[in-house]
Amino acid sequence: MASRPTFEVLDCSVDEEEESYFRLLVDSKQIKYLTISPGTFKNAEMCFDPTLKTVLPRLPAGNWNDGTVTRDEDGRPTFTRINLTEFDGVENTWHETFVEWGEMELEKNLHITTYEVKCPRFEDIVVAKFESWHWYMYSMENETKVYQWLDGHGIGPRFLGHLTEHGRVIGFLIERISNARPAGTEDVEPCREALSQLHALGLLHGDINRHNFLIRDGKATLIDFSTTRKCDDEDMFREEMEALPDCLADTWNNGGKVELEPFHGTYGEMTDPDRL
Repeated sequence: MASRPTFEVLDCSVDEEEESYFRLLVDSKQIKYLTISPGTFKNAEMCFDPTLKTVLPRLPAGNWNDGTVTRDEDGRPTFTRINLTEFDGVENTWHETFVEWGEMELEKNLHITTYEVKCPRFEDIVVAKFESWHWYMYSMENETKVYQWLDGHGIGPRFLGHLTEHGRVIGFLIERISNARPAGTEDVEPCREALSQLHALGLLHGDINRHNFLIRDGKATLIDFSTTRKCDDEDMFREEMEALPDCLADTWNNGGKVELEPFHGTYGEMTDPDRL
C-alpha cells in the first residue's frame, strides 16, 4: 500500500467566506497549489497545519499541481478538480543565473514576500523576493525589469539571479546589505543622492518610505522597486524629491508613499498598491 503523501504549508491565504489558497510542499520535493471552496472547513482548521492535515482528504496521486477541495453531496470534503496548470511566471529572464526553490533555506522573514536565505551558490546570506500567487506575478515582472535597468549603476542591491519553482520564474535573489539600517531624518542628503541617481535614469521610485532606503557607512541604497517605472514628467520627479524629508520623518512602517496619478501600462509595468 502506497504511503500517504506528506506536505508542508509554504504559504496560505485563508478566508472562511471565500476561497482559500494554499501553496504546499509535497513529499519535500513537489510544490502544489490548492484551492479550498468556502464553507468546506473552518478558519481554525485551515490556519493550523496539524489540524489541516487531519481534515484534508488524501492528496491524489499523479502529475498535478493545481487542485480544488470542496464538500460533496454527502458533506464530505473531496478533491473535485486536479490539473497540471501552467501558471504565469516572470518572462524577462535577463540574468544568466537561475536558482531552484529547493536550493534555498529560508532564514529570516523581512517582509511579506521577502526573506533572508542561505544558498550553496553564494558564500554569504542573500535576499530572496518572490510571489507565491500567480495573479501577483506582474509585480515581480516589473521589479525584475527595473533591476535590469539598474544593473551596474550601484543604486540598489546587486541582482544575483532568478528564483524558479519547477522551472517557472517566481522571483529573484539580490545581495543582502548587511549592517544597514532604515533611513531617518538625519539621512536626507544620502537619500536625496540615491533618489537623484534613480531619477537621472528616468525612473520614478513610487514608494519612498524610509524603509526603502538602507543606510550603511553614510551611503543610501534604494530597495523595493515594485512600483518603480519609467517617467518623463519632471513635475513628478520634483514632487517625489520634495516629499523625501516628510517620508523619512514618517515613523509608520509603510509610511511615506507618495500618491501619484494612476498609471495605465502593460503587463510587467502595472503595480498593485494593495500589496505594499
